[in-house]
Amino acid sequence: MTEQKPIHYFVCSVGSGSLHLDNRTEENTIVEYFDSEDVVDLAKFAEIVKSKPNCVQKHFIVCEGTEYCAVETDNVENTYIFSSRLKYRFVPKLAAGTATIDMFIEKDKLLGDRATKLDGQSGFKLCDTNGEIIPDGKEFAIQILRDSEDKLDEEYEEETEGLSEEELLF
Repeated sequence: MTEQKPIHYFVCSVGSGSLHLDNRTEENTIVEYFDSEDVVDLAKFAEIVKSKPNCVQKHFIVCEGTEYCAVETDNVENTYIFSSRLKYRFVPKLAAGTATIDMFIEKDKLLGDRATKLDGQSGFKLCDTNGEIIPDGKEFAIQILRDSEDKLDEEYEEETEGLSEEELLF
């Protein structure tokens, strides 16, 4: 197995707690911090990345709090904003070169188109365990049991370790 080059993160010092360097997504990274008062200069960040040949050259990540932005080094206007929840799927693919920012933008468009087509037309109504319809906008919680076992979803979160990229692609 070939070792991947590290991906470069530029992290706002205020949001520095959002990186967890003990997980597989962020263990192979170069991290540089900037102050919250600093103007985020993507062109300057791109030049810094280009000056470091031992890291991923095509993309870098800007992190401000829980919001991440992937930026194409050669075209800093080509960006993709994603949440900390999606970084575990997105960043490894970006670092490995198996996905590009454009691929994720296109996937978002397709998902958005599907949601627009289905919005309000499906006739789907969410019901509680008594068969009562849950009104739109009302908060609720769902517990899903797996198979015949009495385990909740939270107990299966670790199952994503080792899944193929196709299985993890959203």
